[in-house]
Amino acid sequence: MMRLAKAAEMREIDRKAMADYAIPGIILMEHAANAVFQVIKEDFPSPVKTGVICGRGNNGGDGWAIARLLLQAGWDVTVFHPGLGVDLPPDAGQNREISLRLGVRAEEWEKLLVAAESIHSYDLLIDALLGTGFRGQAEGDYGRLIELINCSGKPVIAVDLPSGLEADTGRVNGPVVKAWQTVTFGLPKIGLLAYPGRGFAGELIINRIGLPQELLSGEQTKYFTYLPEEVKKLRPKRNAEAHKGSCGRLLIIGGSAGLTGAPVLAGMGALRSGAGLVTLGLRDGLLLTEKPPELMVKSWSQIHQQIETLGLGREYDAAVIGPGLSTAPDGRDLLFKVLAEENLTKVLDADALNILSSEEDWWTKARGSLVLTPHPGEMARLTGLSIAAVQKDRLAIVEESAELWQAVVVLKGAGTTVASPEGLIYINPTGNPGMATGGTGDLLSGMLGALLGQGLSPLEGACLGVYMHGAAADLAAEELGYTGMIAGDLLSRLPRVLMGKFTKAEVDSVDGRYTLASPVRENL
Repeated sequence: MMRLAKAAEMREIDRKAMADYAIPGIILMEHAANAVFQVIKEDFPSPVKTGVICGRGNNGGDGWAIARLLLQAGWDVTVFHPGLGVDLPPDAGQNREISLRLGVRAEEWEKLLVAAESIHSYDLLIDALLGTGFRGQAEGDYGRLIELINCSGKPVIAVDLPSGLEADTGRVNGPVVKAWQTVTFGLPKIGLLAYPGRGFAGELIINRIGLPQELLSGEQTKYFTYLPEEVKKLRPKRNAEAHKGSCGRLLIIGGSAGLTGAPVLAGMGALRSGAGLVTLGLRDGLLLTEKPPELMVKSWSQIHQQIETLGLGREYDAAVIGPGLSTAPDGRDLLFKVLAEENLTKVLDADALNILSSEEDWWTKARGSLVLTPHPGEMARLTGLSIAAVQKDRLAIVEESAELWQAVVVLKGAGTTVASPEGLIYINPTGNPGMATGGTGDLLSGMLGALLGQGLSPLEGACLGVYMHGAAADLAAEELGYTGMIAGDLLSRLPRVLMGKFTKAEVDSVDGRYTLASPVRENL
């Protein structure tokens, strides 16, 4: 897994690099500047007129060093700064002095703000205004500069993170630079993966800048994401003697008049994710004309009988309950009977969550391992909050809920977040706006059930399922675009994802550098 860092954690890593490994801060700043410089050269093989907007901290020092490297490579570059009389941190101040002595053109912010139209004469802008220590809302000159950058229409490369973005949360409280690319150093910051921050970062490039790997991976992580090579290791694999009974036996309970497609999608998602046997548990008498032949069917009366005799755990490795269930009393009764099953891992989705939201302290009645998959509306009902409140503080709410409910919680949406009862938080890097269509959630619940039935732990199964779900959508988007995508388009691409076929939207690692494509590609 790749660790995601808070600003304070990243500062501590820098401090240890200097104190324990004798790496001077000025060297780390040079490596950071060179990381951005290399990205610029890849994107612009020939020099272009470049403006570097520098702030008062070490982020501004990175900007001064980048300007120097560009000048020495023959580029037309200008640094916009708060004033040469403004004190900078030592390493940033030294880079400013070096750049000035080498002849880097420098102008104060005020000149740019007064003649705002002059920004249109630049072909590329480098955002080195605000670093990871920023909190709150960018105001005054900072706010005006950010708005000027965004109105320029020019490609913008952000240094470490877009100015105005909170590194620890991804919150946006005011103007934020809309970056074309962000080059971040050491470890990705949480706010670069969590929304809405992820939407401002553009293509995300993570460069170790020479920091010792022991420092980047040595601390126990709380926030993390997965890389493709790690996903490939997690995927369930079949040995030569595998049979349908050894590949996971899943029960999916749901379906009601007008909502028969939901359990079918969940069932097919499970089969396409490797489940050996999938049974749909349907209301007595419910007709399912669209049922694929690969799915088996069992009535609710048969499920009740089995619970009262041997229990479900004797026949099934996992269960999904909720797709198309409705909130009728018979569904409520069956839900709580399934919840009480001790030896059965359960995925709760859709109407199962809506039923629980009206039940006080429902989690005290649950037994066995649980995975909940609410979208923001369902999470709002479960927690008694508004949807806006859930979206504003997604990371904290999903963490608190997982601990309270003693369940793995998958909070769906852009940057789907998974939390474990122990406090681990996973932020998913895959997926796109084309998933905003009916049925994709049902598909996910079936996928999760299949992975749990094949022996993955609730946390690993949830993280892997969410990643694969988004990766299938990314494959579909490359061929179909966003607007016309339907849930079935993801389903047909799941086998390719299980084979390890990812798109350029996945993280690509080269020599310790990782690239994550922009979450929204304009051509789609």
